Amino acid sequence: MDIYMKVYKYYNLGTTLRKKEIMKNLKESGIKYMGTYDFDDNLENPSFVSYPEPIEFTYDCKEKEKEVTAKVYDYGAMSMMYEVKYEVNSLEEFHEEIKKYDPRPQIEQDFDEIYQKISDKFEGLNDNILSKFNHLYSVYCIDNKGNIDKKELLENNEKIIVSLLSDEYQDINFSQQQKEAVMRYSNSFLKNDYIVVHWNNAFILDNKENYTEKLFIIELANIQFNKLQTYDSFIDDYLSEYLLSNNKSILRFIPFIKSGMSKKVKEIADLRVELERVIDVMDNFEKFQGQWYLARLYYLANSAFQINRWKNLVENRIKKVNELYNLINSEINRKRMLFLNILMLLLFVLWFLGI
Repeated sequence: MDIYMKVYKYYNLGTTLRKKEIMKNLKESGIKYMGTYDFDDNLENPSFVSYPEPIEFTYDCKEKEKEVTAKVYDYGAMSMMYEVKYEVNSLEEFHEEIKKYDPRPQIEQDFDEIYQKISDKFEGLNDNILSKFNHLYSVYCIDNKGNIDKKELLENNEKIIVSLLSDEYQDINFSQQQKEAVMRYSNSFLKNDYIVVHWNNAFILDNKENYTEKLFIIELANIQFNKLQTYDSFIDDYLSEYLLSNNKSILRFIPFIKSGMSKKVKEIADLRVELERVIDVMDNFEKFQGQWYLARLYYLANSAFQINRWKNLVENRIKKVNELYNLINSEINRKRMLFLNILMLLLFVLWFLGI
């Protein structure tokens, strides 16, 4: 049995990038082989559908004998992936190997080192975002060249699959509720293929040649989840910073000077443009001709990561911020009018007194 552990790490870059700029900076980083990732050249997709076309490249860690595959998205995200292959007799044997030695901590460290080398060539990346909004995610892929029956695999290995997906290896006597929660977002097309998407990790049973598109869909859902978390945190950080600093500002009473709150709220309002761009890309999957199965997979991942809930939360908060921005501007204009009226009254009194 061949099992491929695909280890991903997703980075939120904190800034949008043009494709020409991405390729230029990657070349300056020493990347020789790169190109635009094509979702599927064999299908005729409608011209009105836009979907991600990241710049894909490989990074050869010669000293560690590793080759990392990475993608940079123009709306401000990067993914890195490294594959570890296991040749085992059973899923239980694979589980025991992972318990003895989990390679992911070292892989994550390698990812961060590679990222640091590459990101030094990019300008405008937000270090605060990079330190907070990146995460590791694994996909366990079983090459079903032996036509393993899905039902039989689940009956014999359910606890092990739940253990792998939830990153719990010591006590795997899970309750029925926990099993159902972890295995909830699953899908199957044939008797010998199966996929589960969980918050922590994913599991795929299929022929090796069918992995690529499934992995790409899961990657996009992870990135969207990461971006939405960032937007939500942006709003919290901006408003919290204002509450700490604006009340101490002696300039907030001067009518012709905008408060720090006004500037920060304006920045948050501008996030709507970037948010709409990312959301539009993700919302078009159901429009792909002949891609209905992948659309179902996307909505499966969408549900696992609660993307719609995050999307609605962020959009509602941005609407409230827009309302707050308009309110602040109205208050500034009111102060200005009051100041001008007082000034006019003072000038009239001075004129009346002949001064």
